[in-house]
Amino acid sequence: MHVVRRSLVGALVAVSVPLCCMPLRCIAQSTSTTLPAAASSFITLHYPEDKQYAIAFVDGLPITLEQLVHHIDERHYPGFQQLMAGADGKGSPEGNRFLTSDLIAPWVREFADIKALEAEAKARGDIDQKKLDEKLSAALKQAFEHYLADYVEGLRQAGHPTELTQKRMNALLTDYQLRHGLACEMQGWLDYLEPVGDWTNQQLNDFYQDHATLFAAGVTMEHILIQNRDPGTCILLQEEGRIRAATRLAEVQHQLRPDGSNFEDLARKYSDDTRTGKDGGRLTNVERFDNRLPAALCRTAWRLKDGEVSGVVETQYGWHLVRRIEHKQRAYLLFTEAMLPTVRDVKQRELQENLLFKAREGHKIELKL
Repeated sequence: MHVVRRSLVGALVAVSVPLCCMPLRCIAQSTSTTLPAAASSFITLHYPEDKQYAIAFVDGLPITLEQLVHHIDERHYPGFQQLMAGADGKGSPEGNRFLTSDLIAPWVREFADIKALEAEAKARGDIDQKKLDEKLSAALKQAFEHYLADYVEGLRQAGHPTELTQKRMNALLTDYQLRHGLACEMQGWLDYLEPVGDWTNQQLNDFYQDHATLFAAGVTMEHILIQNRDPGTCILLQEEGRIRAATRLAEVQHQLRPDGSNFEDLARKYSDDTRTGKDGGRLTNVERFDNRLPAALCRTAWRLKDGEVSGVVETQYGWHLVRRIEHKQRAYLLFTEAMLPTVRDVKQRELQENLLFKAREGHKIELKL
C-alpha cells in the first residue's frame, strides 16, 4: 500500500496506544448525554482575526492559533492555511467551522504535547532528524493501516464492495491526516524518544514479576466530573462558565469527607457525567491502559490505594475527582513465551506514558482553548 504524502507522521493514539486524548466520541457517550452548549458559551475564535490568540503555553511561551494552522498546513494538510484564510484572506465559513468543531480542542492539546516533547528532545541533545522522520512515517503508516482495515470491514459487513481505488485510498488518507495527523505526530515523537527496547526475556520476566497486578486485572472506581469545557466540542468555556465550574468544584471539595464516604452522594448531586452520575460515578473493570477512558483517569485510579480519593485530575472533558474502590485480579498468569508480546506492549505503554506526563509537567503546558 502506497501512503506517501509530503510529511508522514506518527501513530494514531486512539488506534494504538491511548496516551493522550482519546477520540472525543469514544468517551463522550459515557461521560455526557447532554446536547452541545450554544456556541456563545465556549471560546469562539475567528481566523485570521484571532490568529495571534494564544491557544496554549509551553515553557511559558505562547503557541498561537496561526502557528497551529501553519503547522497543520505544512505537515498534515497542504492548503489548510489558504482554506482557513479564504480567497480574500479575511477568513472563510468552512475554515472557521473548524474552530467550533470537536477537532480544534484535541488539535490544541496534541500540538502542545508535540511542542513539549520536542523541547524534551532538545534538552537531551541533538535531534537525529532522519531517525525521527522514520519514526513519524512508520507510525502513521501503521495507524492508517489499522483505520483502513476497520473501514474495509465496515464495508464488508454492510454488504458493499471492499476493493478501494487508489483515488479513494488517497482521499481517505488526506481526511485521516487532517483529523488525526497531530495525534499521530505526537505518537511518533514518543516512539522516537522512547522506542521499543531490545529487551531480553529475562528483562521482560522481571518487569512482569514487578507489575503482575497490571495483567488480567481491573479497578472499580468512582469519579465526579465538573465540566469546564463544552460537552459537545470539549472547547474551554468562556470565563463566566469556567468560574461557575470552579465554584462547583470547590463546593464538592468542601463537602467531601476525608475518608470519601460521601463520594457517591456527591457524584449523584454534582457530577456532569450524566451516564455514571446516577450510579455514584461508578466505573467497573477499568484496565490499566483502558481505551475507553482518558489516560489520566486510568493512571490516577491505578495509582491510588483502595478507598483513597485523588486530587483534581484534568482531562479533555474537564476536572475530575477520583475514588478507587477496589483492585480485582481476574486471573493469575504464568510468564510464558506466549506472554512476551503482551508484556512488551505493557512495558512500552508505561514508559511512553511516563514520558508524556513528565513532559507535560516539566514544560508547564497550559491549554487556553
